[in-house]
Amino acid sequence: MKFIHLADVHLADSFNFDKTLSKKIREASWQSLSNILQSNKDVDFALIAGDLFERAYFTASDFKRLFKIFEDFSKDIYYVSGNHDYFDSYNSIFLENSPENFHVFGSENLEVFEKDKLRVYGISYKDRIFSKDLDLAIKLDDEFFNIFLIHGDVDREESNYFSLNSKIMTETNFDYIAMGHIHKAHSLNNIYYPGSVEPHDFTDIYDYGYIRYDDGKVNFFDSSILKFYDFKLDFRDFDNEEDLLSYINHKLKNKKNIVRIEISSNKDIDQKFIRNNIDAIYKEIHIKEKKDLSYMISLFPNSLLSLYAKKFDSPKNEIENLALEMGLDAILRSKDD
Repeated sequence: MKFIHLADVHLADSFNFDKTLSKKIREASWQSLSNILQSNKDVDFALIAGDLFERAYFTASDFKRLFKIFEDFSKDIYYVSGNHDYFDSYNSIFLENSPENFHVFGSENLEVFEKDKLRVYGISYKDRIFSKDLDLAIKLDDEFFNIFLIHGDVDREESNYFSLNSKIMTETNFDYIAMGHIHKAHSLNNIYYPGSVEPHDFTDIYDYGYIRYDDGKVNFFDSSILKFYDFKLDFRDFDNEEDLLSYINHKLKNKKNIVRIEISSNKDIDQKFIRNNIDAIYKEIHIKEKKDLSYMISLFPNSLLSLYAKKFDSPKNEIENLALEMGLDAILRSKDD
């Protein structure tokens, strides 16, 4: 048996970037979904574990585009909704006219799709919050390959979303539990999160893509188009702008990179040179001016400033260096009562 498992595509999402970059991020999610399905046509089926789209922004034309991608895939797709694409009267109308190979779990009660020796159990959200208690002590037929498809958390009692009890699910003996909601790929026993297919902002610092199951072997594939980087650099660690630029470009992957850089420096930096030569589709550069503290200390010998600086003579690590800078900055900012 072969299948792919993806989640948290978040088609038509909104972003706190400018219009041009936001459009590129949205289009990357569409392209990633299409790429994943097109490159895995040899599988038996696909699983989508919720948050496929943003219900507040998803239009009739978006549904048409989505269904065309699914039709081109041609294999069966099993889908549950999550907290971002929960079913209401609006999107239910479109989902009723979805392609024949797109199998939608339309209830917040446990449902099952059966085909040949496969059974896929699933539950969908009817609202953004999902706190319903469900009896998951299911008697499974070992003659079938049994999959549980759900969007939510694992072992989080205080969660506002469906929280799976890993002990109960282990005892239930599903062959594969396909989860969505957490954007970082990871697993626990037979419970799997593929993460999101694409990063969406500077907090998304992991690899993104999907999981493929091949006759018992489970592998994660980094298929993302985009990659976000958030650099915080001290210009003193580099010989010049060329050296700093070489460091940054060496860190970047062969993707459409989105880069934010904060550079601490007490001298002028050729920002234009750096911006024009970074291998990225978006560059955001901030220069954080560093005070020349050694010069300031020399101006005030035998003062609190110099006494504090002596406590950190030749800082041994980054923490001591930061403590020195913060302490001296606080003294310079202080005023007599």
